[in-house]
Amino acid sequence: MKESESQHNTIIRGFSKLNRDQRIDLVKKRMGRELTKELDAFLQSNAEFQQAFSEFSENYLSNYILPFGVVPNVLINGQLYLVPMVIEESSVVAAASRAAGFWAKNGGFNCEVLGATKKGQVHFTWTGSFGFLHDHFDELKEKLFQATNSITASMRKRGGGISSIDLLDFSSKLVNYFQLDVSFETADAMGANFINTCLEFMANELSDFCSAYPDQGELTIVMSILSNHTPESVVKCSVECEIEQLKSLSGSYTPDEFASRFKMAIDMANVSISRAVTHNKGIYNGIDGVIVATGNDWRAVEAAGHAYASRNGNYQSLSHIELDGKRFRYSIYVPLAIGTVGGLTKSHPLARFALEMLGNPSSGNLMEITAALGMANNFSAVASLVTSGIQRGHMKMHLSNILNQLGATIQQKENAVLWFADKTVSYAAVEKYLTTNGGDTGASAK
Repeated sequence: MKESESQHNTIIRGFSKLNRDQRIDLVKKRMGRELTKELDAFLQSNAEFQQAFSEFSENYLSNYILPFGVVPNVLINGQLYLVPMVIEESSVVAAASRAAGFWAKNGGFNCEVLGATKKGQVHFTWTGSFGFLHDHFDELKEKLFQATNSITASMRKRGGGISSIDLLDFSSKLVNYFQLDVSFETADAMGANFINTCLEFMANELSDFCSAYPDQGELTIVMSILSNHTPESVVKCSVECEIEQLKSLSGSYTPDEFASRFKMAIDMANVSISRAVTHNKGIYNGIDGVIVATGNDWRAVEAAGHAYASRNGNYQSLSHIELDGKRFRYSIYVPLAIGTVGGLTKSHPLARFALEMLGNPSSGNLMEITAALGMANNFSAVASLVTSGIQRGHMKMHLSNILNQLGATIQQKENAVLWFADKTVSYAAVEKYLTTNGGDTGASAK
């Protein structure tokens, strides 16, 4: 075996204890080459933030840069917002802007937080009877509240705290499995650390309580953790207008035909999981962009949303439509457990800037803004799908990416935008254009 191959098969020990430069050097050795100047520049960029960012994640090398864009004219409950989005997909911000501009002229987005309750569970096994736990639960519950009083004091001052504690029996599905199911209100915080701390204190109190009755059964705490399933932390967002007002979006169809086709697309997403997943992904194009920009957890938000889409036993659209006479009504319901304090919301400079751009909203306001952007992207996507098709607009936005990949000059890029104004964009078409009609004597596809 060659020495380089042997190095590649050697387990790395103590990687997290290396400093950033040492980690980069080790990565280069494993790759067997030096980095390009461009890549090295990226790894070394924003040196003044390197130390601060190194504390956000383990085994830190550098910062991964994504586009930070803004959607103007987002009218929500009568107030106009500039909404920040962090996303790499070229057409998303444009699609959201298109829908926001349309609805700003037609009543805007109407949003309402229907609830903000988060949950967590103490998962445990109990060899005794459920009846014993049930009969003593009022006494136990009082002890659990007392055990967490000092932890919840600050949160209670802000209007939050523990709202309920329930005992759930899962022993018919998994032998001896039970839960303490706890509901929390966390004010403007997402509350993960707060919830997990409370649950761990409750687990200790539960153990102490059951140990006083050794003849009744044996208790084992398996884990204590918040749940990202948040069906009680939901926001509704809706838009409504006369069908005739959809004329500017209907393309070659009449407004009535457009509305009917739009409704059929939503109906299809309610009966076909293949369509529903892609339909809801379009919603999360908008939601994720705002979630990332404001320093919140997009993985948790998406997981909750997809579970919510399955709440009736089948995975379905998160959006709903009603055509009532000459009225077009469209709405989405999405669970959002997010915050405006804690986590990266203040420690990441761009997350802090994003929240300032939004007027330093409460968590409830941010839920509404986020849902509105989800609706905006979904509305634009469906409107395109049922008229001109998604690729026409998407590939127009993707043209600049293709030109960059092919090494086009500034002049070639300007010429290409004009050339493809009424033509279908594809990688092959752009490559052919640069080779034959680039308008630059040095033009060539790389």
